[in-house]
Amino acid sequence: MLHGRVPTATLNGTALHYELVGSGPTCLVLHGWPGTDHTYLRPGLDRLGEELRLVYCDHRGHGRSDRSATELLSLEQLADDADALADHLGAERVLVMGHAHGASVALELALRHPGRVAGLILVAATPGDLGMGESLIDNMDTMPTPPEVEVLQRVPPATDDELEATMGGLAHFFFHGDDDADPETVFALSTFNASAAAQLMAASNWWSAVDRLGELQAPVLLLVGRHDVFYPPAQSERIQKRAASADMTVLEQSGHLPWVEEPDAFAESIRAWLLSVRSG
Repeated sequence: MLHGRVPTATLNGTALHYELVGSGPTCLVLHGWPGTDHTYLRPGLDRLGEELRLVYCDHRGHGRSDRSATELLSLEQLADDADALADHLGAERVLVMGHAHGASVALELALRHPGRVAGLILVAATPGDLGMGESLIDNMDTMPTPPEVEVLQRVPPATDDELEATMGGLAHFFFHGDDDADPETVFALSTFNASAAAQLMAASNWWSAVDRLGELQAPVLLLVGRHDVFYPPAQSERIQKRAASADMTVLEQSGHLPWVEEPDAFAESIRAWLLSVRSG
């Protein structure tokens, strides 16, 4: 597997940091949690580099990408950046894996640039705000949000240090019951940008893909932890009901980071789906 290359590409007027792991079909990996970076996804997802060329990217304004011009942050802009990165890498068609907020970027990428996306792997996803024909019942989470999480999410952190403390507090709720999981290590390698977090969250408040899901051309794999208190299975089901080709796997012993709590089942679900897509 390939490690150690940490290039930067200037795309759409900003410098984007990305890292390459593995070989095979190109798979863009889009992180969630506005104001953080891609590092929390590793090393758990690196094992997929045995069959995929993983491209981890820090969104504009995040991590080691250009941290200026946060006023341009939106899901649409991040989707266009991902499309430009694929072009920079010489990848005409790519798989796209997104986690949480990154799954929303992946959906937007597939809708805005359908010719680019060969398949979507959406982990802990939501299609966003209510669409036509949906009611509040459709958007109700089947698992109540812990009050501690509501408190931590209510007021956007004003400084990078406050954001780091907030994410450290939230990480405790990422896991269902993995005794080996250490919440303090989730964001241990991350850098934080409170300004980027506030801008991207504000720009995303009314975003929705619900009424456009029928336009998706790419096959979709939805992966979600049964005990995810942030984006529970009901959110993935909203996508599955409306996308033309969407398979869904619920990881029964996982919370928000299923590749950590059930690494073998997580990887096998992706491998099986890739085989079905390639043979279909």
